[in-house]
Amino acid sequence: MSLEQPSGEVLRAYAHCRGVTEASQSSFAAAFWMFPKAKRRALHAIYAFCRLADDIADDPAIRGNRGLLLERWREELAAAYEGKAVHPVGVALGDAVARFALPRKTFEDLLLGVESDLRRLPIETFDDLYRYCYRVASTVGLLIVRVLGYENPRTLDYAEAMGVAVQLTNVLRDVGEDAASGRVYLAREDLKRFGVCEEALSLDPVPDELRLLLACYAERARIFYERAASLRPPEDRARLRPADAMGAIYHTLLDRLQAQRFPQGERRVSLSNSRRLAIAASVWLRGARA
Repeated sequence: MSLEQPSGEVLRAYAHCRGVTEASQSSFAAAFWMFPKAKRRALHAIYAFCRLADDIADDPAIRGNRGLLLERWREELAAAYEGKAVHPVGVALGDAVARFALPRKTFEDLLLGVESDLRRLPIETFDDLYRYCYRVASTVGLLIVRVLGYENPRTLDYAEAMGVAVQLTNVLRDVGEDAASGRVYLAREDLKRFGVCEEALSLDPVPDELRLLLACYAERARIFYERAASLRPPEDRARLRPADAMGAIYHTLLDRLQAQRFPQGERRVSLSNSRRLAIAASVWLRGARA
């Protein structure tokens, strides 16, 4: 496919994806403004695809057979790669995957993560949790770095580690909310090791044994943030500034979670839009001076 200006239909589809992204107010999307226009559009398409896929498993407003809806979304993914998409997100994604050579398997892995949420597959070990984090978060990071471009293949390892770190941060933030909806992402072997029953996950204040377990997971997340930083190739540092900004936003969220002793319920920790934008801008400017 040539890299000509997208058609009016495709531009309208990208605008739809931008609307989905902006409505989400996601920490993940807070650094998108840093991208050049073509790359920013592609990221909006990727995010919108992921957001709508995730909603199939999570959004209580969705009615009907969620398994069937997921299969239809898989069909829309196939149609995007064949240039036959109908949904605006599929239309935009079809343009993005052609422009940036985005691998279909990465999206398919992501949908496997959504399917595991839909089927409420138990997480027995930390290896199970790692696989889940890879599917729902590292896949997105891998797509982002392909949009950004890279010289050193080690950048893909950076993206995988950063995705795991970010998802572990999400797990820590949402323990109580997830448990209330019947989902437990802390590995069962760890719950047993720390003497935490599943009923305790939605308690506020957080019981001491659960706080100790969450502190252990926070250290695991920090290890993956450190691993990502160590894997980032110098020659790709400038390209990866937006990805670093996203990582910095979640790392700051992790710091706040730990400082506030992992509050749950109505005290759930979040960062304001202005704070997220300030973090992203700081990373961008620091990288520009390096």
